[in-house]
Amino acid sequence: MPATVTLTSTTLTYGVDQNADKVVLASVNGVVKGYRLWIDKEMMKVYSVNPDTLTVQVGRGRDGTGSQRHSSSAVVTVGSPEQFYEYDPIGAPGSSIPVSPYIAVRTGKVWMAQGDATPENAAYRYWLDVTQTYGTGPLGVRTQVAAPTSSS
Repeated sequence: MPATVTLTSTTLTYGVDQNADKVVLASVNGVVKGYRLWIDKEMMKVYSVNPDTLTVQVGRGRDGTGSQRHSSSAVVTVGSPEQFYEYDPIGAPGSSIPVSPYIAVRTGKVWMAQGDATPENAAYRYWLDVTQTYGTGPLGVRTQVAAPTSSS
């Protein structure tokens, strides 16, 4: 049974407007040229990474998404192009899934496989749409909570 790849995530250090071609991340671990950044339903292509300043040169609104503004502390999911999907999943997830979370770029939805992954209980597996809850934390800092947080 192949192992599931869990996509890396980080956050934006500063907000970006829809015309910016650079983003500053909290961490650039795992971010390499040619990879994709998924932020608030926008796909970006990585052109270059400066590990000293944590700055990433990006192409905005890729893979059928539009360029938009993003707030500081927005969650950034990092992966290779083939680790993102075009559409929502169809049918129940198998006992092994290649990538988690399952991000459907065209619909903007993020999915997690739920239920028992053993072959004899595979009928009880299902996809659950991850919901984002936004709020304001201490000192007016934007907070974001996703549920569920993992495939199980």
